[in-house]
Amino acid sequence: EGEADEGGRRRGGERREKRAPLDRSLLKGVAANSLGGVQLLLLESDELRVESDEAAQLRELAASVRAWRSAARAALDAPSPSEEELAGLLQQLSNIPVRLRERGEIQRSLASKRWLLSRRPALLTALEAARPSLEEVSGLCDEAAGLGLGQLPEVLQAAERAAAAEKWDERAERALARREGMDALRQLLAEARGLRVAPSRSGALQQRVDDAASWWARAADAVGGVTSVEELDTLLRQAEETSVPPADRAPLLDKAALCRWWRERAAAAFVKEGCRLSLGESLAGDGHYELTTPDGGWGAHFACSFCTGESRYETAQFMIGCDACDRWYHGPCVGVDKKAADQMTEYVCLFCCRKSGTPYKYGPPEPVPKMTRRPRLRQVAALIDEADKISLSIPEVEPMRRLMSEAAAWQAEASGVLEQEGSAALPASKLLSVIAAGEACEVEPEALPALRKVAAQFLAWQSRARAVLSGELSRDEPLAPHELEAERRLLAEEGGG
Repeated sequence: EGEADEGGRRRGGERREKRAPLDRSLLKGVAANSLGGVQLLLLESDELRVESDEAAQLRELAASVRAWRSAARAALDAPSPSEEELAGLLQQLSNIPVRLRERGEIQRSLASKRWLLSRRPALLTALEAARPSLEEVSGLCDEAAGLGLGQLPEVLQAAERAAAAEKWDERAERALARREGMDALRQLLAEARGLRVAPSRSGALQQRVDDAASWWARAADAVGGVTSVEELDTLLRQAEETSVPPADRAPLLDKAALCRWWRERAAAAFVKEGCRLSLGESLAGDGHYELTTPDGGWGAHFACSFCTGESRYETAQFMIGCDACDRWYHGPCVGVDKKAADQMTEYVCLFCCRKSGTPYKYGPPEPVPKMTRRPRLRQVAALIDEADKISLSIPEVEPMRRLMSEAAAWQAEASGVLEQEGSAALPASKLLSVIAAGEACEVEPEALPALRKVAAQFLAWQSRARAVLSGELSRDEPLAPHELEAERRLLAEEGGG
């Protein structure tokens, strides 16, 4: 029994001696899911002298890790481990919840083997091809370098060719940025054709040369005939990019300057003061614009949506705001006098009434929106004639031509009304309808002021005639001396003296 106890102590001592070399200070700060962390957990379990399922499982885990590490080291130290062996080791490791250094080594070794089996043939094929792209060759070289295969002969050869193409790309980029002449660009393209790898910027350089080759023919057409504003802008931009000499650009620059000058004059004729829309937007709009000063305020001299702003009398009138859209208008421009404005509790503008399908309360007649400053017909005709002489297809010309045609058609009708001497009297309704049509024209016909004068005279006469016919004038007041004299003369002329 004594011998047995002594043997047991000896065997126990042998077990303690096996654990003795483990220096606990080496395990300080290690992660729990590392091999050192597992060993530390087991050491702590022994010190606690408490047996648990977790301790047994950790011992099994430690044994599995040692066995896997042994197999992994053998595979990594072998001259040429198989892909299946490496993949199997990684598959085993998926069931081991411990961080191990060999995991990364196995992954890199497997990736290298797979690259050699699949991507290496692709690199060899690219090297044998006529002109593989720089992106393809650089990508394969970067993969190989990341796997530690950068010293393979074929990788070195591919990297050298890729470096030459990249250097050419840098020169091409500088040439494009500096807008070097066509001779320098053609020389670069010739050098690119001698490279074994196609540079990335060769397409852009070739496009620049092709654009320059076609530029001269297109520029000649633009100078000698009618071209669009878009084509003119494109030609000038390409001329700048391809360093076309200034003398060759001069005719195009002259035409562009004439177009800008014309647009400025046309905008001054049509666009209301303070309107932030372009000429084209103004011609296509409905007059319902936001008109503001540079600081964002309302200009006292600005037009509303129902006037042109040309009359200081109109713009000096009181303003009335719509309770639906919060836009403001001159009271007289929308048919509201000061007395009515002071008495109303709500105002809804013509635009909001049309949107909601309700009748406008302050008519007839309804106010007519004015989308432009309404220049005279003669001025617009001169502008269009100038535009036609520029030999440039300016987008704003066609809307202006349409507005001019509407005004010219009205002018022909109105001229017939004004010139009908000796013919039957013009019905009042016809006169007023003709004027209403003229007031709706965005280009003011030359005959409109004269017809307005006729209409004003008629309306004044009509007002006096209705006052007489309605009996609203006093009949009890005695005739004044000049009225008695007028009556005597009338009776004398009629023979009733």
